[in-house]
Amino acid sequence: MNRNEITLQEMFSSVIGELRESGRWGTAHIYQSAVNAFSAFTKWQPMPMRKLSPTVLKRFENFLRQRNCSWNTVSTYIKTVRSVYHRAVDRKYIRYVPRLFEHVYTGTRADKKKALKASDISSLVRETERSLQGGTLPNAQQKTRIFFVLMFMLRGIPFVDLAYLHKRDLQGNILSYRRRKTGRALTVSLTPEAMQM
Repeated sequence: MNRNEITLQEMFSSVIGELRESGRWGTAHIYQSAVNAFSAFTKWQPMPMRKLSPTVLKRFENFLRQRNCSWNTVSTYIKTVRSVYHRAVDRKYIRYVPRLFEHVYTGTRADKKKALKASDISSLVRETERSLQGGTLPNAQQKTRIFFVLMFMLRGIPFVDLAYLHKRDLQGNILSYRRRKTGRALTVSLTPEAMQM
């Protein structure tokens, strides 16, 4: 690659490929989301890395905030750009620019959690168990509630992993499956209530 012509998008593509090759699927997904956001910011025009400036980065930060991204998302995307930038510097594609990322947000904020209270989960579980003991076939809304409670009982299994489960994944009361996102193998012991669901 010619050091004067490499674009941020090309460098991102190279890094994402390396991450996927090393099995770091979650990180590759974050980098892909970041480059997608940056490409939308540049209206899908390539951004030569030598044109990356504090002004461009600040405009990107503002663009993300105008899209209602949280400060933590802004920070994550800026940090991925910074990581890709440092790799390009290490590979001598571009020259290092001091304090390039000094005026953009790269911290973390303890945002308010969007979680149910323990008492809400407890009453939802009891209500779902009672409806299952009734013996009638559940309607669509009840099925949705059963899936939600089951996901909670299976240690927060993501819906995509639940959707891809097979009967062979359950041996006795032990559920073994592989995460779709990361490929990581997980094993969960099911309670009698989870077995019923």
